[in-house]
Amino acid sequence: MESAHKAGFVALAGLPNVGKSTLLNSLLKFKLSIVSHKPQTTRHRVLGILEGPGFQACFLDTPGLIEKPADPLQKALRVEASRAIREDADLVVYLVDVAEADPGDVIHSPLRSGVPVLLALNKCDRVVSEARVAALEAAYSAALKPDQVLRISALKGAGVDELKAEILARLPENPPFYEKGRLSDRWERFFAAEIVREQVFALYHDEIPHATAVVVETFREHHQKKGRPDEVFATLYVERDGQKGIIIGKSGKDLRSLTERAQAALENFLGRPVILELWIKVRKDWRKDQRSLEEFGYRT
Repeated sequence: MESAHKAGFVALAGLPNVGKSTLLNSLLKFKLSIVSHKPQTTRHRVLGILEGPGFQACFLDTPGLIEKPADPLQKALRVEASRAIREDADLVVYLVDVAEADPGDVIHSPLRSGVPVLLALNKCDRVVSEARVAALEAAYSAALKPDQVLRISALKGAGVDELKAEILARLPENPPFYEKGRLSDRWERFFAAEIVREQVFALYHDEIPHATAVVVETFREHHQKKGRPDEVFATLYVERDGQKGIIIGKSGKDLRSLTERAQAALENFLGRPVILELWIKVRKDWRKDQRSLEEFGYRT
């Protein structure tokens, strides 16, 4: 008798910068979510689909949980993460950074009653004392009541296969939610904006990455016309004139570098040639403006 098909939504949850996006990319064996060593890189729920014989796991990469949001944007990010965890997830994988987390400062995730939880102690490739890891395991186990605790390194891949097996074992019986071969429910223009933003995080410091929003104005696909690259035109919004000057740099040097790096990353993601053009505009204090947040795709 043929076994039933399993499918479900798996929320990757935790504080900012604990490795949720890195884990998603490791599970998919494809770089779908942007990553950075800076916190709050992920701003939107990103769906990544992993399928195989008899299963379809729909991973939800969520923004980091912020206990006390400092502005309306951070509040919107917490709402986005909470909705995915509480309303959408059949299973939650809660990640903890063993090198940075404080056993005495556990943030209680907005879990839905009855949803199984896997606790993933991440970044175990770093030099951390066994006593510290044990203390974190005890503190988070008491708060989350996980079904299983695993020690992993999403960056190095250690323990990821074991985590995947635990996830698949807990998926509910369902038909596939998405057609075979789909990697995400997002369009390419969404990932184009994310890739540009990733390069902003890589090249700029202090407040610049967090004060930047990216909107793809035009995405013209020409890949069916031999030799003609796609055309992508995007606007980077910042909050102040001084930030605009920093992104552009002296004689436009920094903006050219940003454009070149983002174009190369986008071509690698799409697997075809791209021409990328970026404009910089000032939208004063957009992170505190409700209309701007909605325009840029942040639900509150």
